[in-house]
Amino acid sequence: MARSGNEEQKLNKKISLRIKELREKIEPVQSKFAKDHFIDRQLLSRWENTNDDRGISIHTILKFCKMINISLKEFFDDDLFAK
Repeated sequence: MARSGNEEQKLNKKISLRIKELREKIEPVQSKFAKDHFIDRQLLSRWENTNDDRGISIHTILKFCKMINISLKEFFDDDLFAK
């Protein structure tokens, strides 16, 4: 699989940081959040990994948003994505 371009890597990092930020507001402990939302902790860890070149699909972001009861608009409506 081809490596992402620099802009894609920056976006992937921002998405990972946003997932972690939102998750920590709900539950600081990653394993507890994963258990409470019936997902594998390692999967959540991959979503939050800023060094993962694979990125996260929009479907995964939507799944996460549904878990925490926010819209995609709310997810991306953050200063992190304005930069």
